[in-house]
Amino acid sequence: MEPPDLNFLYVIQALGEERSVSRAADRLGLTQPAVSHALGKLRTLFQDDLFVRAGPVMAPTPVGERLIEGAAHVLGVVEQEIWSARAFDAATTTRTFSVCLSDMGVIVLLPRLLAALREHAPLASLKPIQLPSLELASALQDGALDLAIGYLGKMGDNLHQQPLFRRSLVGIIRGGPTRRKVRMTLAQFIEKQHVVAGTLALTNQLLEKEMRRHGARLKVGVDVPYLLAVPSLVATSDFIAAVPDELADLFARLADVDVFPLPIDLPDLTVQQFWHARHHNDAGHRWFRALVATTLRHDGGGTSVYAKG
Repeated sequence: MEPPDLNFLYVIQALGEERSVSRAADRLGLTQPAVSHALGKLRTLFQDDLFVRAGPVMAPTPVGERLIEGAAHVLGVVEQEIWSARAFDAATTTRTFSVCLSDMGVIVLLPRLLAALREHAPLASLKPIQLPSLELASALQDGALDLAIGYLGKMGDNLHQQPLFRRSLVGIIRGGPTRRKVRMTLAQFIEKQHVVAGTLALTNQLLEKEMRRHGARLKVGVDVPYLLAVPSLVATSDFIAAVPDELADLFARLADVDVFPLPIDLPDLTVQQFWHARHHNDAGHRWFRALVATTLRHDGGGTSVYAKG
């Protein structure tokens, strides 16, 4: 005999909890004859009465008790692993979200993301990861990364992207005796030597391109591998550096540097979040993307994207 439809698990569960064919039928939205027929098929299949009359209720036999336990286990797994995939509860999730951030992202953005996650999903965790740009698309596809955040350009046809905010570029210079408004001419800027950092590669490229447009070249005083070395080097030398404005504000608190507007026209940098198409409709992923967008967007009076993908 072929095994019955797996709906028999719900019949066993209802009979085990209600101990009555009629009450089990009401619970399942079936007729009493339908439940009696299902029980008859199960008795034939398992060669056991499964449930027998014991006064006013139907008591399970030892085989019936094992089936009740098995049905509870299987239906619990179905509920947890299958049906729960359709929903996401931020308040109870223990999910770990992995995000690729640059050094600057870890310094400036990560504290804000962690604070937002603690507030809205206190049991979840955030795992910052750094990868070369050429490896990001495959890591997003494989699920090793949930998101990549930065000014990364277009990375692949199967990747979605969402603008978060724009960063302006400013200069930093050794601080004076008091905080001052520094103004630098283009000629002075061209003559200055710069501290550059590998993690600011795009900023450096934009700067070099604009310098060439003015018939000059970028004079590199020192090229450092560590972003946090930049403010101390500027504060203790005649070097200057061009950095995103948000980073300049932090550097001004970490070292004796003054911030000044650049005398050349550099475009703003658009910071975006990227994710793979395979995760686009995942409920937890959609929630996390919305949290990132709400947390990191500059308040420009736009509508909230908290409930959007």
